[in-house]
Amino acid sequence: DIYIGIPFCKTRCAYCSFSSGEIGDGHLVAPYVEALKREIALSAQIVAEKGLRARALYVGGGTPTAIPREALEEIIFAARKAFPGAVEQTVEAGRPDTIDRAMLEMLLNAGTTRISVNPQTFNDETLRRIGRAHTSQETIAAYHLARAVGFTDINMDLIAGLPGDTVEGFEKSLSTAISLSPENITVHTLTLKRASNLVIG
Repeated sequence: DIYIGIPFCKTRCAYCSFSSGEIGDGHLVAPYVEALKREIALSAQIVAEKGLRARALYVGGGTPTAIPREALEEIIFAARKAFPGAVEQTVEAGRPDTIDRAMLEMLLNAGTTRISVNPQTFNDETLRRIGRAHTSQETIAAYHLARAVGFTDINMDLIAGLPGDTVEGFEKSLSTAISLSPENITVHTLTLKRASNLVIG
């Protein structure tokens, strides 16, 4: 399985400890894409030399859909060319403020078989507290748009124990996610890591 990391987000979540940052004016995207394409090509050489074949491509982050659509498309097609025959292609389209119809249609046309639309919580106050720049209704709208575009395999992530959330609040988030009928719901428990703003802030 091949993991491709896109280390950019519109905002950095308070709990995040990943090696990623806010995209800002986007000046780092183009050089990153060029470096990443070189790494994809070199990785493909190693895979071929070992006599292996990629089963799946997973594009994560960060938030891959935070970068311009054309840049993400370039990365996906470079990966598909380097690792032909992968039977699964997942892209984290995690934040609803980074996806629109054009982005979703590009992902589908580029062979993406599975996406994640990640609410983390359906409590708007908790979303603000953790640094998300969207509402729960925007998550629901993005989910329905993904269905309308044609995605038939959608994952949603939830995090239990977010700052200020309650058992009742998490139960509501879980019930809301279930009511949407995604193919997968992934539940994480909040983990406080040294590099997160919740710890260092």
